[in-house]
Amino acid sequence: METAALQPMSSHPRPGVDRNPAKDLKLSFAKLAAAQSKGAVRPPRSAVAAQPAPTRPEESRSLLHSKACDYLSHVFQMVRSRKAFSLEPASAIIRKMAAPSPSPDELFITALHQDDRRHFVISHSVNVAVYAIKMAQDLGFDLERQVRIGMAGLLHDIGMALIPEAIIYKQGPLNEGELKALKDRPNLAFNLLQSLGPDGVTVAEAAAQVCERLDGSGYPRGLQADEIHEFSKILGLLDLYEALVHSRPSRDRLSFFEAVKYIFKSCKTQFDRNYMKSLLRVFTVFPVHSYVQLNSEAVGRVIQTYPDQPMRPKLRIILDSQRRKALSERVVDLPEAPLLNIVRSISEKEIRDLYKGVAAAPEDPAVSSDTVKEPIM
Repeated sequence: METAALQPMSSHPRPGVDRNPAKDLKLSFAKLAAAQSKGAVRPPRSAVAAQPAPTRPEESRSLLHSKACDYLSHVFQMVRSRKAFSLEPASAIIRKMAAPSPSPDELFITALHQDDRRHFVISHSVNVAVYAIKMAQDLGFDLERQVRIGMAGLLHDIGMALIPEAIIYKQGPLNEGELKALKDRPNLAFNLLQSLGPDGVTVAEAAAQVCERLDGSGYPRGLQADEIHEFSKILGLLDLYEALVHSRPSRDRLSFFEAVKYIFKSCKTQFDRNYMKSLLRVFTVFPVHSYVQLNSEAVGRVIQTYPDQPMRPKLRIILDSQRRKALSERVVDLPEAPLLNIVRSISEKEIRDLYKGVAAAPEDPAVSSDTVKEPIM
């Protein structure tokens, strides 16, 4: 079914907030990368720190991720059985996700780092919902708009419930018929969600256009610019980012660095500049709890990020320049250490090997932003 063109919703920036210097950030990944070798810069006040949160296990926000996965798994079962389902449980979960969170936010960290290719269809949409709420907060959306875009993120790919698993989990390239079936899922989602009444209208409209792109290169209708719903512009960017940084049955995930590099190099014309800048502020290039190697050969874990300096976080050194376990705590704040910079991301698998004393080789360079192939789901 072909969906009607939508009137985009206006963006409401947070009153009184001056985003300088982030607003002057150029969308050139080469320039962004070059900036990491410049002199020390005083960390901005908006730094995102990774400090232990005083929450009891039963109150952990990370449990919201599994609750959302359970809900969405139930919805998929209902859809496949041609039975009705309710949006009320989803709304309750999304409202809890949008509640004020401690730093670090366990829910956000789970959505970034948990990786299970066997259940990616479910976790993908839950992750996008978490990301959407974070970006909505960065963009100054009020609570109700945060909930609406979070709902749209959670249910945007519900059409996957009607796609044969033989296509979803296929190891090799998809043929023309399989590609056509996959690209029809926004229409399937629209048909399913619009039948849920007034509460499903906005979600249905946004889901129908998540795969559209500003330059008209998207699907299923090839809409452009202002023809695309505001929520869909945001979710489309987050949908791609999530897919890049998580594994799929036929490929390994990219590092966070490579994912951002791909988006900024290959997708400049597809997404809104303001939302791309927000992506950098929210996720940075090396998110909290990711591992990196410095030019000194030392290895560190990111414990704090600076939205206005996305490539120069604060690290806790875990392996020294000789690849020996750090015997005492050493923290390096890159904005205050002009001679140090990050040379590459390190996967958790490589970290485990290094801890075991295995002379692990760097990650396969073939898995990079230069080898990304369509379709990305």
